[in-house]
Amino acid sequence: MSQEVALKILEKGSRLVWEKGFNNTGLNEILQAAEIPKGSFYYYFKSKEDFGLKLIEYLHSGISSAFYKHLAEDSDTPPLENLRSFFEQFRNKFMSRERKCGCPIGNMSQEMAATNPRFREKLYAVFQDIMKPVSLCLDRAVESGDLSTSTNTAELAEFIINSWQGALIYLKVSDSERPLLLFEKYVFDRLLPGYAPERKEI
Repeated sequence: MSQEVALKILEKGSRLVWEKGFNNTGLNEILQAAEIPKGSFYYYFKSKEDFGLKLIEYLHSGISSAFYKHLAEDSDTPPLENLRSFFEQFRNKFMSRERKCGCPIGNMSQEMAATNPRFREKLYAVFQDIMKPVSLCLDRAVESGDLSTSTNTAELAEFIINSWQGALIYLKVSDSERPLLLFEKYVFDRLLPGYAPERKEI
């Protein structure tokens, strides 16, 4: 039961932080959303900062699971097609909600990473972790002959994640899916084809 209560606090709190930001979300708002007294909150979290750090872990678990499940597991779909469909699915999810909210991890990175070293460390771990399944997917594309063997898949994965997060930031500003569509267009129609191995004429 105690684990269920802690998860409820994180779930309700994550929605508030996603919409309003960490600093703009008051403790009383979290208590009201989770329908718990203040004493119960401090039973699970030492402070609001501790709640924020555990919230990053909570969000990390969800996004990491999605990345690994779709990109790191074996699939009959060609790797680059699988990668593109993954980002398309994420685009649809973001556009089916309040698009101004953007990515929860990206938002917390912008707000907290520069001012709180403990937040920065945990957020950095999230980015490093979600780059790995992208890199693994690109490795399979190399193995299948869709990308050149000289491709630095780790750096390419890092660039793709960085570009995606940038598009998610501009999504909030533009109130449009256009930034994500441009991301997909230039990554999958321009960037990745440039890493295709040269086909020798027979």
